[in-house]
Amino acid sequence: MKNSVSSRLTERTAAEVARTIYEPPMQGFDAPALERMCALNEAHAAMLAARGLIPADCARDILRGIAQIRAEGPAAIDLDPQFEDSYFAFENRLGQVAGKAVAGWLHVGRSRNDIGSTLDRMAARETCLALLAAMEEARRACLAAAGRHVLTVMPGYTHLQPAQPITFGYYLANVARGMEREHERLAAVLDRLDACPLGSAALAGTSFAIDRDETADLLGFAAPAAPGLDAVASRDFVTELLWAVTSAQVLFSRVAQDLYVFTTWEFGALTFPDRVAGTSSIMPQKKNMLPLEYFRAEAGRSIGALAGALAAVKGSNYSIGLDSVREGVADAWPAFARFEASLSLLRLIFETATPDAEKLLARCKANFSTATDLADGLVRDFGISFRDAHHVVGRAVQMVLAAGGGAEELTVAVLNEAAEAEIGRSFDLPEERLRRWMDPVEAVRARTVPGGTAPEVVSALLAGMEARLAADAELRARRSAALEAASERLASRVAQLTA
Repeated sequence: MKNSVSSRLTERTAAEVARTIYEPPMQGFDAPALERMCALNEAHAAMLAARGLIPADCARDILRGIAQIRAEGPAAIDLDPQFEDSYFAFENRLGQVAGKAVAGWLHVGRSRNDIGSTLDRMAARETCLALLAAMEEARRACLAAAGRHVLTVMPGYTHLQPAQPITFGYYLANVARGMEREHERLAAVLDRLDACPLGSAALAGTSFAIDRDETADLLGFAAPAAPGLDAVASRDFVTELLWAVTSAQVLFSRVAQDLYVFTTWEFGALTFPDRVAGTSSIMPQKKNMLPLEYFRAEAGRSIGALAGALAAVKGSNYSIGLDSVREGVADAWPAFARFEASLSLLRLIFETATPDAEKLLARCKANFSTATDLADGLVRDFGISFRDAHHVVGRAVQMVLAAGGGAEELTVAVLNEAAEAEIGRSFDLPEERLRRWMDPVEAVRARTVPGGTAPEVVSALLAGMEARLAADAELRARRSAALEAASERLASRVAQLTA
């Protein structure tokens, strides 16, 4: 039986080949994929007509056929894997609607290779814009939560041990800064993929006098992609986007791990509403923070997709091949969809996280997290080196711990005993001043340097990040508007040619 797409092949594609290689990607041909295919073909047909490369009546019939296929929807297209891919399936339907002799003109000056690369860039562009918008919502929620908790004092941790007092708002401000960078990485991918491969044909361009600038403009790209081999053979915009997504997932996993620990019974420092939790089928008391576990798992899945894509592509030739342009990056697209879905969950987490302010402040008072402030006070008021102050306070802490006490038991008497042992002197230090130095609230307020924990510093930082967020959102909106304008230009051109 004749091959469905080529007279070069004398046999029908083996069922095993069709089922394994061609069928899976064709099953993903949904409404958005159909719209991209229609727009690409309309732009190419309009350009061919404008350059006189196909007859006007032929362009008219092609464009009317595309309009009918768009109205019919994906279900009307025969996605038989014998057609190898969605483009040939689309061309088959166009031949049924407009006539095969007419539909065959549409392939002047192009190849499946540049079609596939252009469709992938169009899909990645849509994905980038959707991810940027969802990331902005999550950033907005994080900044709002940070603003609510600028005064909520809590222990800051290093190595998961109490370190210095911070606020929950300060912690979230740092998360928001990390999210800002992740947003920037996503936006950078959008900048680099903004070139149109259509017209590169198989890899070397075409001898037809096509207008690549026109097709790029009608599809909303900044310029044609060149040279042609790189334009069709590279999907590094997919792996770069997957890297950006994976980087963000790693950030979210680390934040989720912090919040996960804070919600445990042992920490008991953070709670979420019951609607943001799961339970147990056997243990009635359980409230499991499944959303936080989800982010840890998603980071691992994204890392796996990235490693798999790079491992597949690295062994391919620098040309067209299944491993370099399709199978090698197949796991990226589901990863993008899962990431977009997860961002609304992240927003919910920021909106509903509720720290136990009283418990957190009490812990700061008891866990020696203001020991650095005590050492700083000795340096400022008594003219000793910071290293000497560090040794004195360290010995004082050890003495209190050895006696089974907490930070409240570190008195002037204990401090002076430690000082005599370490540096051979004592300090004329009022107890009230020592208590002020060891007050977590005062410690937070004292850090007024840029990037510090003082409420006014954090509030100013948040204001700057809110302004950056607004600018990022405006730039994304302009990009989306530019694509809509290109779509309108294309629609107007099609209307003129089909009138």
